[in-house]
Amino acid sequence: MELGVLLAALAAAYVLYCFFRPKAGLQLPPGPRRMPIIGNLLDLPPTGKQEWQHWLKHKALYGPLSSISIFGTTLVIINDRNLALEILEKRSAKHSSRPDTVFADEIDQILIRIENSVGWGKAPSSQDNTSLLRQYRKAMARIIGSRSSMSKFDGMLEVEARRFLWRVLNHPKDFVNHTRTAAGAFILKITYGYNIEPHLSDPLVSLADLALQQFSASVVPGAWLVDMVPFLKHLPEWAPGAGFKKTARFYAHTLTRLVEEPFAFTKSQMADENHNSFTANLLQQGEDDEIVKWSSVALYSAGADTTVSALQGFYLAMMLHPEVQRKAQAELDQVLGKNVFPSVADRDRLPYINAVVKEALRWHTVAPLGLPHKTDQDDVVNGHLIPKGALLLANIWSFNNDPEAYNDPSVFNPERYLLDSASTTAPDPYNVSFGFGRRLCPGRLVADISLFLTISHTLAVFNITKPLNKDGQEVESSVNFTPGIISHPEEYECVFTPRSNEHREHVLEFERNHPFEKGDAPYLKEVLKERQTLA
Repeated sequence: MELGVLLAALAAAYVLYCFFRPKAGLQLPPGPRRMPIIGNLLDLPPTGKQEWQHWLKHKALYGPLSSISIFGTTLVIINDRNLALEILEKRSAKHSSRPDTVFADEIDQILIRIENSVGWGKAPSSQDNTSLLRQYRKAMARIIGSRSSMSKFDGMLEVEARRFLWRVLNHPKDFVNHTRTAAGAFILKITYGYNIEPHLSDPLVSLADLALQQFSASVVPGAWLVDMVPFLKHLPEWAPGAGFKKTARFYAHTLTRLVEEPFAFTKSQMADENHNSFTANLLQQGEDDEIVKWSSVALYSAGADTTVSALQGFYLAMMLHPEVQRKAQAELDQVLGKNVFPSVADRDRLPYINAVVKEALRWHTVAPLGLPHKTDQDDVVNGHLIPKGALLLANIWSFNNDPEAYNDPSVFNPERYLLDSASTTAPDPYNVSFGFGRRLCPGRLVADISLFLTISHTLAVFNITKPLNKDGQEVESSVNFTPGIISHPEEYECVFTPRSNEHREHVLEFERNHPFEKGDAPYLKEVLKERQTLA
């Protein structure tokens, strides 16, 4: 049965391809030879391979703009920074929608039928270039769209950075978990005014992490056969080839909880005049509840895992480049004095630290291919047709590792951005690492400030070094990164050591003077229990 359905779907796709093939006289960007019906299905990156490296090969073979077709859908790969800015920034009116993903839509349909709600299709990141997307972006920009509007959160972010130091000081081997805890604390505090459990795992952090893992899995291009053969969505859940429906049902339940539970917590806190959060501010301005819910989810989903990945890359780079640590620490000591925690207000006085943050964004590109754009109308670029409905994939990793733009790109070198450096023409990775045009990450300022604070605090207090084996020799770490929408460094070990006893005492003194607040998890539980009773 499954084979017959698949063949019928392939035949239908081929008919559509023949009907919608490019107009005479205009050619798609070059690419590998297409096979009948399936096109370049076999030219997709193999499982487990870094997708950005796979697509970078196109640059040498076909030039900076290339294409493939799968079942009639064109995928355009952009391997040049200037072309990406031309297409996705200057021509953003034509190229700012999102791909249709049948698997993610199935989550939406399950929620509509069962939960009387909606799925990831309601999220800002999933919107086409419509008025709804503009509503989301305007709402988010009012609260976190500028440094002045973000400044109200500076104090709470600085406190969380110092609590990160305390966690690492007490359990240095768990630095990755502490980084994840800190990222969750940053985002949940800003977004919902929620205090995570100070010393235990937090249920809301765990829920959000699970939802983000599921979201990443649901949008990977080519991961779900139903996205390429939409006819499969009409099969009953028990039929061969419809197993994705059971998975979608599980994802739908997780997503409903992520949207509703922290939102309910914030609404319950609105009477507290000291409560300050992104969600509360939008509600106080009279914004629609659905806009607020999904803007809040977008803020968390955009900042949590990406921040963790960027910091993991930073720690690895510091271990491999101790000379960068020494220069950064010297600047901190000279500008702020020893045993002084950096603040957001100090940032303009710390050019080398700022250069380290930029280089951390470049050296390990967190989202190597970003999220695909979709073209809303035919366009011609460099004599090649980009047809309506084409998917656009910007190889951000290739932009950040272009040897013509960055001398020795594999080397972590912050000095490439400094005014007194011999190579001051290095492009700012900030301009491509957070997306393009109308799909620019709305939470980029939150991520940027979080990275600055965590990086500067870590360098102010700790030395990061290679581990030693039983013979006292340094253990070398490989530099490898996982494939996927969000890339992480592969697991490695490093050692965090306080720079001195005075640095250690400074961290402990802060914790004594600013003890951890009680976590909000018990109160959240009571709020949800009350909601369930009223329902």
